[in-house]
Amino acid sequence: MDEYALPEGQVDNLFGMEKSSKATEYDLGIGGMGDMEEFDGSIPYGDFSQQYRTSYTHKEWVKGIKIERKLVDDDQYSVINRRPQQLALVARRTREKHGASVFNNAFNTSVFTGGDTYALCATAHTRVGTSTTVGNYGTSALSATSVEATRLLMRQFTDETDNIVTAKGDLLLVPPSLGQTAWEIVNSAGKLGTADNDPNYSKGRYKIIEWDYLTDSNNWFLIDSRMAKMFLKWFNRIPVEFNKDKDFDTLNVGSFTSNGKKQMDETAGNSLELQLLIAEAESIANSKNVEDCSISRQALEQVE
Repeated sequence: MDEYALPEGQVDNLFGMEKSSKATEYDLGIGGMGDMEEFDGSIPYGDFSQQYRTSYTHKEWVKGIKIERKLVDDDQYSVINRRPQQLALVARRTREKHGASVFNNAFNTSVFTGGDTYALCATAHTRVGTSTTVGNYGTSALSATSVEATRLLMRQFTDETDNIVTAKGDLLLVPPSLGQTAWEIVNSAGKLGTADNDPNYSKGRYKIIEWDYLTDSNNWFLIDSRMAKMFLKWFNRIPVEFNKDKDFDTLNVGSFTSNGKKQMDETAGNSLELQLLIAEAESIANSKNVEDCSISRQALEQVE
């Protein structure tokens, strides 16, 4: 159905698309390596630290409608003929909601629990191969200042050998309520919040995605889009299908859509694989505390 192909979804822009032929897929995180060493007659061989194991258990999602034959025959306004088209819109909406749930639940474990038992955003993530814990949970609302501060913190992300991974935040993911603020940060010619004629350092630096399915009006994410595609995985076990059947006993015509979609089951999950190079700020209205989160495969801040 053409309605399913409407260019309104953001899942394909944020997730790396994967195919699957198994009921459950597994992924294993691999740590970084140290620097090259001066050659002294023999080659020093490095080793990888095995990180957490991630499992993806697929679930099936389905929806259908049932229409009596006489309703089709008597339909003068083509209302019944348009009903199956709604299934395409339902399929797209469901897909988008599941994708957004990863970001909507970044501060709790209802959708994602990492191998270190923490939510996607936490203050003391652990990694195999180093005793240094890392925090990707901070406090800032969306502003030009906070975006720049987060960008600099992302540039300090390190791997399991404490080497910089060169994370470059290049995408701002925001709900509709923050769309104007994000646009001003990225498109204003002058520096925001000042009468000085300083140029805007952030002008043209970030792509903006305004996603209707982000449920918190204050949450925002700064993402390294290249790394997100590498580590934020979406499995399509069975692509969305549209089918039609007829019940000869009741003269009902049924249309349905089904989808074998990925479902992350992180019972032994790899927090580092899904702690992608993303940064989020969750601000709470009414002058309460403002929370922000930088989600990284490595670190936002190193906590000694």
